[in-house]
Amino acid sequence: MNYTVDQKHIRSVNQRVILNTIINTDTISRAALSRLVGMSKSAMTEYISSLLEMGIIIEVGEGQSTPTGGRKPILLKFNKNYKYIIAIDLSFEDSIFVLSNLGGEIINKISKNVDSASSYAERSKLVKDTINKLISMQNLKHDDIAIIAISSPGVAIPSKEFIANPQFANWRINQLTKELEDHFNTSVLVVNDVNAAAVGELKYGIGSNVDNLVYISCGLGVGAGIIINGSLYEGATKSAGEIGNFIIPSKNGLTSLENSININALLRYISEEAPKQTLDKLIKLNKSSKFSFKNVVSVWQTGDKFLQDCILKIAEKLGYVISDIISLLNCDLVILGGEYQVFKTAMLPLINHIVKENAFYPVEVVPSCMQYPGIYGLFALSYELILEQLSNASPKNNINF
Repeated sequence: MNYTVDQKHIRSVNQRVILNTIINTDTISRAALSRLVGMSKSAMTEYISSLLEMGIIIEVGEGQSTPTGGRKPILLKFNKNYKYIIAIDLSFEDSIFVLSNLGGEIINKISKNVDSASSYAERSKLVKDTINKLISMQNLKHDDIAIIAISSPGVAIPSKEFIANPQFANWRINQLTKELEDHFNTSVLVVNDVNAAAVGELKYGIGSNVDNLVYISCGLGVGAGIIINGSLYEGATKSAGEIGNFIIPSKNGLTSLENSININALLRYISEEAPKQTLDKLIKLNKSSKFSFKNVVSVWQTGDKFLQDCILKIAEKLGYVISDIISLLNCDLVILGGEYQVFKTAMLPLINHIVKENAFYPVEVVPSCMQYPGIYGLFALSYELILEQLSNASPKNNINF
């Protein structure tokens, strides 16, 4: 039994090394591949044949012959269109649905506004209909989808269900996951939205040249995605980075950071404390006594003094928290994302000043430059899971994505 297990493990490792090497080159010959992985061509033949038969790699013509002549080598290439990924970001206002290939190339994208009052049945139907639309737009079948990946605020506790943030409870993530698995006959990956964004920045964004970074998302919620030594750190129960639970002083005693600075707290504070002049501007935009976060941004952009002060107060609290995080983790970079990134011109100078004055070893706090870091994080995490399954697969052992 031990011998069988060891042989399976060796085969998996060898197949992954070969596959990774092909992926990391544009095209490569068998001889060049053999030299790179340190394996004889004869030993590699079975692995290459297996990968070719499954369609994970393809032959793409002839390469250059050697200086001494001889037959031109057949080149191998990773087939990035072997399967496809559906990535879904359940964001604050507009949920984003994306179809990509295994190369992380976006093929189609659909944005859907989800009414906060909509029922779970309506949400479930919207998700299924939108995925079907993405698939049909490319003339694909359900079998062509390797995985459906979803990012949402919440915690994926090991051996338990995904616990979504209260604002996303109507999505019933665990029920939705099961329905999508059954309907599309594929795996469903659910990831904390901030963790997904941190991985996206690491793999595709401004964090691609560092090993240790923290992605801070601030807006509807407050959270951190932590990358240590190039890998996502989730903690013992996958709840690392829940900085929204940090306790800070308030005029009424103690409160959580999230309840002090998130969008709901901002809107509540403005309703209770804003002068008539500011409220009139907000009400005029929305043509009612209620106003939205978008209205606040619009009036802030006009230079409203009260709203400018509100944002600086948020930046100050966030600055001290980020300073403590930098001192604790000794990271290389901090990236600010989330809905509050719209205030970056006002927030970041103050945050960086506080960090410089208080962190043990200050590093720069920069804005995210990616439009959809969470989506790209889902690509990267899905890609790793898919490659792991491909490395363990063979033509006689069909892959069940």
